[in-house]
Amino acid sequence: MNLTDILDKIDYIDYTKNNDDEITNVTNDSRKIEKGGVFVAISGMEFDGHRFIDKAIANGANTIVVTEDVKEIDDINYIKVDDSRIALAQISNVVCDFPSKKLRVIGVTGTNGKTTTSSMISHILENLDSPCTNIGTNGTFIAKEKYETPNTTPEICEINKILKLSVDKKIDNAVVECSSHGLYLHRLDGIDFDVAVFNNLSMEHMDFHKNMENYFDAKMILFENAKKKIANVDDEYGRKAKARFEDAYTFSLENESDFKAENVELIDGKMHFEIKNVKFVLNRFALFDVYNAVAAIVAVNLLGYELEDIAKSLESFTGVEARFEFVKNDMGINIVIDFAHTPKAFENIYKSVPNDKRKIAVYGMSGDRTREIRHEVGKISAENNVFSVVTTDDPKFDTYENIADDIISGIEEENGEYVRIKDRKSAIKHAIGMANKGDFVLLLGKGQENFIKLKGNEKTPYSEKETVNEVLDELKNK
Repeated sequence: MNLTDILDKIDYIDYTKNNDDEITNVTNDSRKIEKGGVFVAISGMEFDGHRFIDKAIANGANTIVVTEDVKEIDDINYIKVDDSRIALAQISNVVCDFPSKKLRVIGVTGTNGKTTTSSMISHILENLDSPCTNIGTNGTFIAKEKYETPNTTPEICEINKILKLSVDKKIDNAVVECSSHGLYLHRLDGIDFDVAVFNNLSMEHMDFHKNMENYFDAKMILFENAKKKIANVDDEYGRKAKARFEDAYTFSLENESDFKAENVELIDGKMHFEIKNVKFVLNRFALFDVYNAVAAIVAVNLLGYELEDIAKSLESFTGVEARFEFVKNDMGINIVIDFAHTPKAFENIYKSVPNDKRKIAVYGMSGDRTREIRHEVGKISAENNVFSVVTTDDPKFDTYENIADDIISGIEEENGEYVRIKDRKSAIKHAIGMANKGDFVLLLGKGQENFIKLKGNEKTPYSEKETVNEVLDELKNK
């Protein structure tokens, strides 16, 4: 493949051809470029890729894609485009030979539940002897083998490399978590989605999208690119999705829909329900996980599998890392780690705890969350009779003090109980120390992440699971 092959299949303004060398890879990261590579210079929110062109060439790039005039070097090809993110998507699809067309691809979007729904879909398909790749927040899994990825939705060049590897490994399916950022920033352009799932929408990423309508529109980019669409019509924005895309299939627990879960009951710690008279048992006890399960069931059903076979495959699903994950301990306390970081996710967690159990939550909020969201999380915690231990969670370019003040304003509005402890490990130790047997200690926000951003976007190593186990050992040996 050379420059001419690429130019035939992308949109561009102009180009300069100075070599006919083979093109083998494409990226927007000058550190990852390899010999025979196309470097796409993107003017991002933090860095301008045009500043790294020389480094990309030094690392092996033979073609440079730009949106502005640059000093040209002999023997290097240049392509000028209107939108470099779109160009990155188009070129990566060409270089990887459109791998999504050789797989069944399921996209999952929504504010909450993407990871669990995606994991359920992958689990069901694997159990039906249909190998699956899963790309999302918890990393990338190709037939259960893990590969690390930096974002919920990686860059399109990374996604296409993963999909191409999946094709090479004879994988049948790929499930992709589709974040609003990823959709809006063209990280999923050109992906051939067979099924798209919309779970829900609640206030999140307002720093980026500015309002809920923009946020919703970003999510709907997925539906525009999918053959079959699925929407949760118990959710306000799911109903809007159905109104916008009349051919969408619908699911629900309350409203009428194409796939309604009925006779939902919690029996011996497991959720039991029926869809179209087929009985399902989910090895989880939270109602919100039933929504995730129904979404997964419908997605797999639309791929051609029978509900009865899906039900058998779902029974062995036991959960996802850092999604209402219990931490073993000898104190009789229900210690739970969860990645919850939106007001609705907090509410879902709180409502999943039995009413007769005391709830103590350790949490903060990211520095890029709006003051309104921080306030709302504090308010929801107080409304649900939660004792809040307000601590640090990725302050980034803000301060712990500012973030804690915003959260506490919501707690105090509802006369809730709280303590503020800046150091996260100390906060966890305080929460467990004040808990009695049978209480729930909810460690919210960090989930499976292996870092904490204390200053800007600099990552300091941190593990919630390791930290809580250290605390348990210290309390045990006290």
